[in-house]
Amino acid sequence: MTVSSNEKKKAKDKLTRVVIHCDVGFNNSIFIRGNGANLSWDKGIMLLNTRPDEWVWEPEQSFNSCEFKVLINDTQYEQGDNHILTNENCLEYTPRF
Repeated sequence: MTVSSNEKKKAKDKLTRVVIHCDVGFNNSIFIRGNGANLSWDKGIMLLNTRPDEWVWEPEQSFNSCEFKVLINDTQYEQGDNHILTNENCLEYTPRF
């Protein structure tokens, strides 16, 4: 069975992800902490660096919703309120530190 490009796009659109636009400089990384979606407020998960100023997190399992913040090097929290993400949605933004 062959999967059409339209079906591939629909499957891709259903991916749950957080995309962060931030150049944190050489040897620095963006982490995510929170609750829900296997996140913890005690220890962060490093995001995948896809471009010099782009970081991506895609949870491994589906979930209803989660609350999170991103951090530089798992130590410096972003400013502002926590973010809410629901399953099969994408949140893309530039944090303030």
